[in-house]
Amino acid sequence: MKQSLQTIVRKAGELILNAEAFRVEQKEGHANFVTSVDEEVQRFLIAELQQLLPGSCIIGEEQENEALTDAPTWVIDPLDGTTNFIHSYRFSAISVALLENRMPVLGVVYQPYTNELFFAEKGKGACLNDHPIHVSNTSIDHALIGFGTSPYNVELADKSMKAALYFLQHAADVRRCGSAALDLAYVAAGRQDVYFELILRPWDYAAGSLLVQEAGGCFAMPELEEADYGRSTAVLAANPECMKIAAEWLKPFWG
Repeated sequence: MKQSLQTIVRKAGELILNAEAFRVEQKEGHANFVTSVDEEVQRFLIAELQQLLPGSCIIGEEQENEALTDAPTWVIDPLDGTTNFIHSYRFSAISVALLENRMPVLGVVYQPYTNELFFAEKGKGACLNDHPIHVSNTSIDHALIGFGTSPYNVELADKSMKAALYFLQHAADVRRCGSAALDLAYVAAGRQDVYFELILRPWDYAAGSLLVQEAGGCFAMPELEEADYGRSTAVLAANPECMKIAAEWLKPFWG
């Protein structure tokens, strides 16, 4: 399944790379956009993934979804970083996770512009273009911090920016790149040391969470008593060196 899944995701990436004129629509929430490319990529992925694993369920960003069950379920973000895509910022990704018994067992994050495919399988590690990756061992005072601003939830803007400012003042630097899936993949690859966002949807974090954990990192949903991949929630990912301190620093901003 590994090679077939990677082939499917790479083909989906070609739809993004070859996109020319496309439709843009506003969804519910501040600056929450969808394009005809998001929709085309999701249709392609659904058809291919259900053929790859007959009888599997689908949870995707661009559709109405049923509640998560124990059944094998693909969790899809066809174009994470839609605003980046609209502006030709070239920092967007396809994110696909397979959940079994409500937990991720496969995860793929593909950056088509750089041809970087991050892949993880539960218990078998994580890789980038088939080369093993591992989180960094950077300490928090030298850490590069990725963060998201939860732009669709304007009530979180003030908290998000205050949290980022605190990290800017106490760590090395911060980055706000506009794709949670890629930020999580970058933690897995040791390019960032911490990533947080005050609310994300399952399709934003499902694949990336497995990448981080299989690369030796830590992933948490701090506002929940236990992980729930059917919920929108705050997330924190970090290398083991930074995780405890980052969680402490973020306590005032959760909830």
